Amino acid sequence: MNESKTGTDLPQAPVSAEAQTDHGLLLDVENDGLPLVIVEPGGLSPAEDPAADSVLLELDDLLPDPEGEVVLFTGDDVSVNILTKETITGFGVAEEHITASGVDVTGLNFYSFEGGLTVYSSSDVLIINDPNIA
Repeated sequence: MNESKTGTDLPQAPVSAEAQTDHGLLLDVENDGLPLVIVEPGGLSPAEDPAADSVLLELDDLLPDPEGEVVLFTGDDVSVNILTKETITGFGVAEEHITASGVDVTGLNFYSFEGGLTVYSSSDVLIINDPNIA
């Protein structure tokens, strides 16, 4: 893991899991605060909800800098969801770090994925892990 990030080990098993109607499982890791929805194969994704009041970004559509980092600039009143098939390999709050594109991400939330991409954001991001996406 990059030295500029304070990582949080992912739990071996969900701390708590609540069945979501037609949306798979919503993992609520109270101590670690990882907002994650895991969609069952063939299940309805929250991304398909026309009433959802959030911005949906597909992880594969994000364009990283040369170090594999993306910074999301959002307002406090904007809810962002990231749709992906990739596994989260780390998350937490970034320690002192400046990205290759010159953005100081110190203190921002970060989410690292198995493909090597790291997403930084000042607000929380909901990760939707959906094996059904193309």
